[in-house]
Amino acid sequence: MAENRSSSTRPLDPQKRLAILEAAQKVFLSQGFAGATMDHVAAEAGVGKMTVYRHFGSKDALFEAMLHEVCAGRFPHAPLPESATLHDELHALGTAFVELVTDPNRLATYRAAIGEAERFPAFARLFYEGAVMLVVDHVAGRFHAHAPHLSDVEVRRLAGMFLQMVQGPTLLRLMLGMPPQPWNDDFAAQIEMAVDFVEPRLRS
Repeated sequence: MAENRSSSTRPLDPQKRLAILEAAQKVFLSQGFAGATMDHVAAEAGVGKMTVYRHFGSKDALFEAMLHEVCAGRFPHAPLPESATLHDELHALGTAFVELVTDPNRLATYRAAIGEAERFPAFARLFYEGAVMLVVDHVAGRFHAHAPHLSDVEVRRLAGMFLQMVQGPTLLRLMLGMPPQPWNDDFAAQIEMAVDFVEPRLRS
């Protein structure tokens, strides 16, 4: 009877899932959220449309998964040594966030989300929930580990402010496509300011 199993019960292929996500990024960035279809993604990935639906169920779910993969799925925060201080971890979080948001693929995704936000609010909502808040929640979790006396609302608010200070005006210049420059010093200064702002609040 095994040969008669419904296709919906077959194990999902992780390699096909990754191929679909990579194809989705190309299709969403080139055609926009409204113009993209599951047929386009399937053709780009070299799979059948039903395979795309088996993995993700809907265009919204696929878009959200793509954002998670591209924008937040690989927060590059290496483990710190046991001797690391709160100050060390805040610097590491800030540096990791800069690495995350300055990746060219992620920059392109951010531009697309902003460009589509007014015409297609659902696109912006999925971007915010599927990418932005995942990073905020990750940082808030680290903050809460150091400051369990703070409420969930307080650590999430601090995490959001920390990330905004880290990206500062330098990320805006990158998103606007201004001529390439060595932005490292600017980001380093913004990280230092963000650490100086957050650290005493986590210690109090």
